[in-house]
Amino acid sequence: MIEIKKGREPKELVEYRQLPDASYENMDSHLKNIVLDHLLHEQGHLCAYCMRRIPEKRKLPIGVQGATIEHWFPRNPDSGEDYGQGLDYRNMLAVCSGNRGCGDERNLTCDAKRGNDKLTVNPCNSKTLHSITYSHNGKIKSTDTRIDEDLNERLNLNSEVVSLPENRKQVLDALIMNIKEKHPAGDIKPYCRRKLEQIKSMDDDKIPFVGILIWWLEKHS
Repeated sequence: MIEIKKGREPKELVEYRQLPDASYENMDSHLKNIVLDHLLHEQGHLCAYCMRRIPEKRKLPIGVQGATIEHWFPRNPDSGEDYGQGLDYRNMLAVCSGNRGCGDERNLTCDAKRGNDKLTVNPCNSKTLHSITYSHNGKIKSTDTRIDEDLNERLNLNSEVVSLPENRKQVLDALIMNIKEKHPAGDIKPYCRRKLEQIKSMDDDKIPFVGILIWWLEKHS
């Protein structure tokens, strides 16, 4: 998981919000697609939570979209709190299908898993990401108990069913192999710093699971 820097919201959403009966529930599919396109672009076409590529390449069940709009603060929380979060662009994220259609709720991930549960970890708030680390087997974790519960229980980001740890490990192994080929001996810190800057400067079409690469490169820079 990496920080998402929110850009300017689409003008169509601004205009829609001025309508007297405007609500997220009443938004038509055309406007939702415009918003989703903006979100995907600013996230580099990666899921805000698991960092899979979206739209996903795998064949999804009929009726299941490869990318959806997620509200970090639930738009229909159990508490009934309504601050207009449903139409707040700063509260919107693009996420993957969350393994919807798998037939087992235990194997859902991301927003499909968390439902209306509130989260502490927020991809748009860098302060909530500082405690996140990774294991060399690709598992994501946090030294903050609340955030670790978000990652493992509410978002299920270490799901073996959709190979999240294994996919992260493969991406990291490829980076380490590349570094060993280019620098079989000697100090790798300068190369790691350059690679880190290159990865962080990527805009759209970011590397899937890039969070584990940034974590490793920062450790070795």
